[in-house]
Amino acid sequence: MMRRKNRIIRHNAALISVLCLIFTAGILTAATLALSQKGTFSVYAHVELQRSMLVAEGVANRIQFLLAADRNLNPEDKPGEVDYTAYEYDRFLADGVKHTLDYYGESVDFTVLDAVNGWDMSSSSYQSTIKKIYLDEDAGEDILDLADRVLHRMDDYIDSDEDIMEYGEEAADYESKGSKPLPRNGDMQYREELLYIEGFTGLYPLDKDGRLSNIRLMVPSGSSSLSGTPSLFSADRKMLELMCDLSEDELDTVMDALKQWKEEKILLSDTLDEEVLAKLKSEFSTTESGAYTVMIMPPSDRPRPFRKLVFTYDGFEVSGPENQILRYMEWNFL
Repeated sequence: MMRRKNRIIRHNAALISVLCLIFTAGILTAATLALSQKGTFSVYAHVELQRSMLVAEGVANRIQFLLAADRNLNPEDKPGEVDYTAYEYDRFLADGVKHTLDYYGESVDFTVLDAVNGWDMSSSSYQSTIKKIYLDEDAGEDILDLADRVLHRMDDYIDSDEDIMEYGEEAADYESKGSKPLPRNGDMQYREELLYIEGFTGLYPLDKDGRLSNIRLMVPSGSSSLSGTPSLFSADRKMLELMCDLSEDELDTVMDALKQWKEEKILLSDTLDEEVLAKLKSEFSTTESGAYTVMIMPPSDRPRPFRKLVFTYDGFEVSGPENQILRYMEWNFL
């Protein structure tokens, strides 16, 4: 009887051990499958992002020649004044209209804007640009105070002396923040240098992609100048308000008209009265400068892992760029 009882105990102990082993193996198998599935998803997304960069580069090359061909065929056409419905083929202008392009079976969207756009923060213009904020009747004391501080900090960043403006910063201040060897003590060479100016994005916020898209590019030496009147089709509401002295109702009308143009290709002359349109054209350009900023992205109706590409370049003829060398003023994957 005792032997039989001992055998039963041993059998039960063995059974428990086997069940524990099976349970542990099940947990390990489930964990392995979960990690494998997670890895598959992350690898897939990574591969798709890498692939999208190659696609975007190919699309960028094609867009450049589409723009060259359009300008060659229609050199006098102006953005906002072209009736897209009058053509059997798509038109390509620096007007913010969204286009869809099939690139070897890969569908992408892209928009084109004039590279002469946004606020001019070059060394010769930043003071007058920032001082336009003082014209904003709705600007509170905090914004006006910030404008003073940013202006002084930009003065100290650019000038070559060590005299500190009332709200400015010089080498010792930058060193204490771990930003040595700033300041530049010379003209800014890149738009993104503005991010070194404390408080700047409080006046001119980054866009949804983390870019200073409302600030004009500062181009390197050897590139075409981007000076001149900013393009109407990249102007935001605040820029329209400060430069054209429009009422709130007029601003609403203009913003709606620009949206209808970009999304439905409705002519500005059909949505704006002559007086408002004249105000806009007195401060903004509706003529292409010949330099373009292009954004390539996936179609909104087919979202997928995709690295947006933004690039800016000086346009060329249909024969290609001079000496077959193209210098980009901007080339950013987002």
